[in-house]
Amino acid sequence: MYWKYWAFLFLFFISFQACNSDQKAKYVLNTHFVNINITNGLRGLSVVNEKVAWASGTNGVFLKTEDGGETWLIDSIAGAENLDFRSIEAFNQNSAIVVSAGTPANIYLTQDGGTSWELTWSDSNPAIFLDAVSFWSRKEGLVMGDPVDGYMIILKTFDGGKSWHRMAADNIPQSLKTEGGFAASGTCLALAGETHAWIGTGGDSARVYTSQNGGFSWSVTNTPILSGSPMKGIYSLAFKNEANGIAVGGEWNVKNPKRSKAFTVDGGKTWVLAVGADNYCSGSCYVREAVFLACGQSGIDLSVNGGKTWDHISDIHLYGIEFDKSGMTGFGTGPSGRLVKLSLVKK
Repeated sequence: MYWKYWAFLFLFFISFQACNSDQKAKYVLNTHFVNINITNGLRGLSVVNEKVAWASGTNGVFLKTEDGGETWLIDSIAGAENLDFRSIEAFNQNSAIVVSAGTPANIYLTQDGGTSWELTWSDSNPAIFLDAVSFWSRKEGLVMGDPVDGYMIILKTFDGGKSWHRMAADNIPQSLKTEGGFAASGTCLALAGETHAWIGTGGDSARVYTSQNGGFSWSVTNTPILSGSPMKGIYSLAFKNEANGIAVGGEWNVKNPKRSKAFTVDGGKTWVLAVGADNYCSGSCYVREAVFLACGQSGIDLSVNGGKTWDHISDIHLYGIEFDKSGMTGFGTGPSGRLVKLSLVKK
């Protein structure tokens, strides 16, 4: 009788291990380091398609490729040499928006491929710290920043970034005493569908702000992600659609913080801790099917089941990671001018 019980447990364990190994073995991450000969920290990243991608970083730098990463335009915005562009959103090879983290808080728009940039929003209030930019469409998008006077800074554009309007604080939940976003990769703001938006924060609690009406009003939910001090919380969000998404983070400069990843299947109303690869993550992205990637100081982690379980697949230190809408072409950004082309291939 007992031998049947132990035989069952043994077979269950072997099957579980094989399943886990199979999850990881389904994909191969191909990496190609791009030699661009700069030392700027690169955090902003926007992959438009298999040919066009933009990146941004310290000292006002921006980069653009129109041939899938073979060659890059590398330049800086005049008068912005002291700014750190930690978030960028590109629409094509001609139009892009960059957002600076720190003081002054500036938003720039180019419509001629980076030849010239227009300053479309600026505030020198040292309390304002912009974290991320993202768009639903060519016309409508959001920029978010840390709380000022108890409420998140949320800006919206209706004209492709030519002008920006602050959303009313009356429709935003009051922030906690210690709460803010993390401008680690420009991805603590995520959008999906036509009107859904999410903002991840850290500090006293790791919370997700959710809007279902284009950013006009918001609710907030606690998550099980690590929190309790200023550098703990959600650093990055990524969503497949209006329902399925992930939150990643942990604690900066701590290699293996507990409770660093969570997932939602109901649009952010509830969050469940993920299993495996508890690493600090500064960036994340949706790839295709049920596949997500997350990155940070420890390297790159992979989930093939919507963020429920994770495997560590690379030791490459990246700040940010993003794939195009097809899920076939990706890039990663990192310290000291690190730029890596990525592809995730099924075996």
